Amino acid sequence: MKKNSSNDYLDIGHTVSDMSSSPVKYEMHIHDSYELYYFLQGDVTYYIEGQGYKIEAKDLLIINNNELHKPIFNSNIAYERIIIHFTPWYFSRFNTNKFNLLNCFEERELGQHNKIPKDSVLKYKLDKDYIKIIDYVNSNTKEANIMIETLFIQLLVKVNKIFQHHENIQTQSTDYDEKVLKIINFINNNLDKKISLNLLEKNFYLNKYYLSHLFKENTGFSVQQYINYKKIMKAKELLSQDLSCSDVCNKLSFGDYSNFYKAFKKNVGFSPQKYKQDNII
Repeated sequence: MKKNSSNDYLDIGHTVSDMSSSPVKYEMHIHDSYELYYFLQGDVTYYIEGQGYKIEAKDLLIINNNELHKPIFNSNIAYERIIIHFTPWYFSRFNTNKFNLLNCFEERELGQHNKIPKDSVLKYKLDKDYIKIIDYVNSNTKEANIMIETLFIQLLVKVNKIFQHHENIQTQSTDYDEKVLKIINFINNNLDKKISLNLLEKNFYLNKYYLSHLFKENTGFSVQQYINYKKIMKAKELLSQDLSCSDVCNKLSFGDYSNFYKAFKKNVGFSPQKYKQDNII
């Protein structure tokens, strides 16, 4: 079962999946938008930038557009969640000098402070806000879109208040390896270099085969998958700033342009040139 409400800047999806008869599998992914993920039922560990968050009903996850993520299903219990994707620039116009609606997405280290647990969700009545939003998603009233947007802005205000007060926000995941976090930080800080397993082995004094196993075990992604995704994300950012495709290829050390073209098209769905034409700031 899936119910959606969508426009150019706000996409809301309420999904229930019967994992026993129709199991769902999600690959590592990322969005140009920001995401609020409200978990309702299931048996899930959610990986965000190498951190594994064991989530429970009514936990809320905050995910920005630089954080690779994927759910891992630990059993066949029915899976239900409400996901809101939104365009940050659109909602930034509601910011004031004293209050930034995007603060909880932008003022964090990657994979850190992603989880707002059930206790805080209930304390601030975020669960009731979600019920109201979904009620309007399911309605055909003329005012539905206006109400959805205003309720969502109020939801963002509350989420940021929780974040600002650091009320019970999980600062680290339930199971991750400190070495993996250091590898992730190294990759993100060196996207302009040609990053190989040999380079990582040299920098972290770990056998590259063990390093590969450790990274996959803790993140759910292979090292090369992670590097490719991060380079493509950076490429999208640079193309939006009107750098040429060849300059971006060289700046991110893809080597041969055909490698860059193939990797970009595989991950984004179309060529770097088309992305550049459609997304120049």
